Amino acid sequence: MPASTPMPTPTPAPASSPVPASAPAPSSRRSAAGARSGDGRARTVIVVGAAGGVGTTTLAALVADAVGFRLGVVVQASDHSTGDLAARLPRLEPATSRVGVHDAGAHARAVGPLATPPENAVVLVASATTSGVLDAASALTALAGSADVDLLARTVIVLVDRGRRPAAVDTGPLRAFGLLGIVSLPRDGALVVPGPIVVGHCMPTTTSAVTSVVSLLGW
Repeated sequence: MPASTPMPTPTPAPASSPVPASAPAPSSRRSAAGARSGDGRARTVIVVGAAGGVGTTTLAALVADAVGFRLGVVVQASDHSTGDLAARLPRLEPATSRVGVHDAGAHARAVGPLATPPENAVVLVASATTSGVLDAASALTALAGSADVDLLARTVIVLVDRGRRPAAVDTGPLRAFGLLGIVSLPRDGALVVPGPIVVGHCMPTTTSAVTSVVSLLGW
């Protein structure tokens, strides 16, 4: 896979209970089924951060590896500019499919045009904190303003928890957007180590969370 093939980039809630590993919205079955119908065509998942430093590139690398494993292919992995995604990918091999994962960084307002084709989807990454939920809600509001009225129904949120104990956050403000689903990614020491991610060193909870994301996306 090439190190990076940049794609063009268009110019308080109260704490309550831990976020479940996977919480699909009512529309998820319909949206996922629609996504599966596009498996034979070019399709891109845009992974974007609600803020900087929330783990967007790490999540993009995990999704790229998981999708490739599930489909038996090497996906096209790209990022917005810096090439950081290549440094986190578990494998660097030439792409063998038209399926892509694009790391958009913390640029939610630029995601709409990239995700416009109905086969494409968005994974929004935020911290599993009250402020992270507010950041995610702000990013979702930006996505809601895109020309694609169905974009939110093709969006999965991943709340990254870096605490030693499961975070308790109210995700109600996010569910109101009619999302494809909400997934919690618990703390995992293997993801803190710089360089390529060694998937075999990841916690089972990480594998479960990434599997939930990929399933919600329709793979």
